[in-house]
Amino acid sequence: MTHKDQMISLTVGMVLVSVVGCSNHKNDAYAPPAEPAGWSDLSPGASVTSDEGYRMLVPEATEGLFPASIAVARMGQSPYNNGQLTLEMKPEVDFLAWNSVFDDFRSVSEVFPLNDKDLDGGEVSADNLLSAADALEAGLLLLYTESRTQFDRCSLSGVLYDVRSRKALAAIHANSLITDPVMPDDRVAKTASMEESDPRLVAIGSFESHVRDCLRRLMTKDKSKNVGPIEGWIPAYPVEPLIWPSTYQGTNRNRR
Repeated sequence: MTHKDQMISLTVGMVLVSVVGCSNHKNDAYAPPAEPAGWSDLSPGASVTSDEGYRMLVPEATEGLFPASIAVARMGQSPYNNGQLTLEMKPEVDFLAWNSVFDDFRSVSEVFPLNDKDLDGGEVSADNLLSAADALEAGLLLLYTESRTQFDRCSLSGVLYDVRSRKALAAIHANSLITDPVMPDDRVAKTASMEESDPRLVAIGSFESHVRDCLRRLMTKDKSKNVGPIEGWIPAYPVEPLIWPSTYQGTNRNRR
C-alpha cells in the first residue's frame, strides 16, 4: 500500500469514528449525574437512592407533626472556597415560590427560606440548619441541592427532616433530560413553552411535585397528639342542655 493509500484509509477511519461517536452521543441512555454538591451532608446516616420520586426513610408514622411550618434550604458548593457548602436561597424569590407550592395544603402554615443570617456565623451543614429551623419554630426542614453536569439535563436531590427529632423522614429526587433544550440566552422570560424545554425548570417542577406527594403521605399517616379533650375544656360542674326559647326571654316577654 502506497503512502497515499495509507493516508486515505486513515482519513476514512477517522471520519467513521467521528460519525459513530456523534451517533452514540445523541442516542445514549440517560444516566443520573454524579453525586450533587453536599449530598452526603444532607443525609448523615440515612440510606438514600437516586431513583425518581420520593422514598420514606422511616417506617413508623409521625405523631403530632402537622400542622407545621417548613424551612427550606438549597445548598451548593462555592467555587472560590475549596468547595465549601453555601446557601443559594433568594428569599425575595424563594419565599413566594415555595409558599405557592403548598397554598392548598391546610396543614402547612408557612414555608420560609433559610439564609446565612439564620446560622449566626456557623457553617452550612445539616446540623446547623436543623438548629436554625428549630429556632424559627419550623416543624419540617427541606434540604436540597441542584446539579447540572451537562447542558441538556438537571438533577435535584433533597432530604426532608423532622426538626423536633432531627430524623430524616424522606429522600426526594427529580431528574430531567431534554432532547431539544432551550438556549441559555433565551431563558429571560419564563413562559409555558420555556418550562417544557428548560432542563432546570422541568426538574424543579418534578421535584416540587414529589415533595407535595411526600407531604401528603406524611399527613395521611400522621397521628394527632390530641387524643382526648383539650385541657381546660372540661367544666367542673354539670352542663345543662340548651333551652330554646330561653326562659329569660320568655319571662321578659310575659312582663310586657
